[in-house]
Amino acid sequence: MADKLTPQQEMAVTSRGGKLLVSAAAGSGKTKVLTTRIALLLSRAMARPSQILAVTFTNKAAREMRDRLSAMVSCDLRHLWMGTFHGTAHRILRAHAQEANLPPTFQIIDTSDQLSLIRRIMKEAGIDPKLRDPKTVQWAINSYKEQGLRAGAVSAREEDKTRVTLYETYEARCQREGLVDFAELMLRCVELLEGNQLVREHYNDRFKYVLVDEFQDTDSLQFRLIKALCPPKQSNACVFCVGDDDQSIYAFRGAKVGNMSDFVKDYKVEKIIKLEQNYRSTSHILDGAHAVIA
Repeated sequence: MADKLTPQQEMAVTSRGGKLLVSAAAGSGKTKVLTTRIALLLSRAMARPSQILAVTFTNKAAREMRDRLSAMVSCDLRHLWMGTFHGTAHRILRAHAQEANLPPTFQIIDTSDQLSLIRRIMKEAGIDPKLRDPKTVQWAINSYKEQGLRAGAVSAREEDKTRVTLYETYEARCQREGLVDFAELMLRCVELLEGNQLVREHYNDRFKYVLVDEFQDTDSLQFRLIKALCPPKQSNACVFCVGDDDQSIYAFRGAKVGNMSDFVKDYKVEKIIKLEQNYRSTSHILDGAHAVIA
């Protein structure tokens, strides 16, 4: 298993530290390192599948990770949690809907449905969509949620009172009708874990190992989710994050590259391992990319 790795990759996979950051350049084998580490934990009986949580950003990446892992180990992976941040939040909320103040049959709405609802609310309020773009209102609401802000918290800092009112109305309508948008999945889950000690401790006890892919693309709320599931002060916390601070592609929607340095500080990270060799691109491409970054 580890014999197919470079020395740097092997160091990342086999390191015994409980809190690790792998700073990995593009094409250096981030996903390979993460999946091989999981395979090692399972093959050495350091954890059962149900004790592992692995999160990434897209369903495609999650499927790729699971497929790779299935080819490396023979154990049953059905109880291993591997998916996106939103998928993980959804799974937790389904299991604890009552504690999260949601109906058991709550419905997830996509961005198109969310925009339609905002348009209806604006029409009911007599707001002309030609004077105030519903997409801008949608962006603002999602941005507030990604910052962890409810309408009540926004009102004190937002000069645009109409926007606050629309957020309040939207929030109340979704709650009444049992609707959850994508940003709400994350915010509601974080609020549940941070506010309900029993639920939080259940997952703290369950997940012995938490592994995060593409950590540079996490926003503040996603980092709060990681800290709620595996608190920095938890003595046996085992958090393994892989990321590249030169490669964030979600900054436009709130991704915070500074989370990598915050992770080192908050978790008192014992070791940072660097993967610098690129296996995907030629030297000409890399030289040009490094020049642009510089």
